[in-house]
Formats: sequence, structure tokens, C-alpha cells
Amino acid sequence: MAGILEDLELENEPFVNKNRIEELARKHKVRSSATLIASRLKKAGWLLPTEQQGVWEFAPAAMAGPFSKNDPLMKIKAFRIANPDTPCYLCMQTAAWALGLADRVPAQKDLAFSEQQKLHVPEGISVYRFSPAIEPAFAKGVPCLAPESIIVHMALKPDHVRSWESAMEWLPDVVYEVKIDELLKELQGRKDSVKKRTGYLLQRMYPDAAEAIMEEIHSKAKVRFGPRQKALRNDEHWGISDTILPFSPKGLERVK
Repeated sequence: MAGILEDLELENEPFVNKNRIEELARKHKVRSSATLIASRLKKAGWLLPTEQQGVWEFAPAAMAGPFSKNDPLMKIKAFRIANPDTPCYLCMQTAAWALGLADRVPAQKDLAFSEQQKLHVPEGISVYRFSPAIEPAFAKGVPCLAPESIIVHMALKPDHVRSWESAMEWLPDVVYEVKIDELLKELQGRKDSVKKRTGYLLQRMYPDAAEAIMEEIHSKAKVRFGPRQKALRNDEHWGISDTILPFSPKGLERVK
């Protein structure tokens, strides 16, 4: 299997899947099955297991042994390799970290899917439903929501945010990167309730964006920001009954 291993070294891809091993076996006229080849490479320390069946982490000679790179996104990358036709994106704090806008990656990674998810997703990954309207970014080797999409996703489902107090450590940096025209594109076609929540959240951090959003709102119906429970505050300007935020958006520091 020297030829196969030589190609893997030359390619130096962080992950190898069963299909690639089959391709290399045909190229080098190795008659053994991909499963058997993978088993032998694992035993020799060249392939390391992931939680995704048929996907392995490659440990090149430069690693001087069967040592993992301990990529924080390994589970997500392995999942994407095994399911290449399933659109998914890093979101919330995980996306902010990948874009360099959050200091740390959360222990529980955040992944948004464009469609209702029926596939098995590895443990340690929180699954959300969100289909971005604008072009996603690409960071740390995976697609992730752009700053504008991160904001709108959080406004779409405020109770999906694990901790708004923790989010305020990185949310201002995300807002700083937001472009008004891209934000309006992300909001185009969405319900007025989402636009209201987005404007309510941004009203002090990015007032120009909030004013632009207000011009796109036509409904006067009151909207909840958070789950159905007692309101912590009411904002008549935005028609918002805030039931979840541990702070008032009016008291936040302007970032743009």
C-alpha cells in the first residue's frame, strides 16, 4: 500500500473518506477492499477514527505518530465529508469564532441546516434550522453564516441562543462587521416579526441599520422577543414584548 500512502502524503488532506481510498486502490491496482485498506492504515497509525463512519483523520509523517490535530471542528468537517449534498453552516458563537469575531469556540458547536435535518448528527453539535438568503462565508475550512446572517438567525429564534449574557461578549464584534445592504438582503422576504426583532436588537449598537430596517416594516402588530412568558420590558417604538434579554438593547454601547 506504499503507493496509496504516498498519494495521501502528497495530498496532505486532513481527512480521508472511503471513496478516496477506493479511488487510490484502483489507481494503484490494489485488490483489497477500501475497508480492509483503511483497517490496515488505522492499525499502522496513519488513519485516526472520527465519529463519522467511513471518514478518518489523516496523520501524516510530519505528526511523528498517530496524533490527532484536535481540530475543534473535526466532527462537523467529518459530517460534511460524509454528507456532501447536505447544506449546513456554522452559526451563532461557533460562526463568530470561525470568523475571528469571538475569542473562544463553544464546547457545544452550533450548526444550521437549510432543511429539516433527518441525518444523525454527532454528539456535541447543536442543530438549528436556518437558510441564509445571502452568500455564506467560508472560514476554518467550513461554510459559516456571514455576520448579517448570524444576527438575523438570532433574531429569528431568540430563545435558541444558549446565553444572551455570554453572547454579548462577541455580538458587538459581529455587528461591527455588518453591512446595511447585506442585512436588508438577508431580511428581504422574511416576516415583519423577524425584522422588528432585528431592529430592536440593533437599535443602539447600529442605529443606522435599525432605521433602515424600520422603513421595511409594515405591520403594527406586537411581537415577542423570546418565549411566551412574562415580559421583562416593552418597546413601543418597535412593537416588541421582550421576555428573554437580560439587558435592554437601548442601554448597549454603539459600535457602528
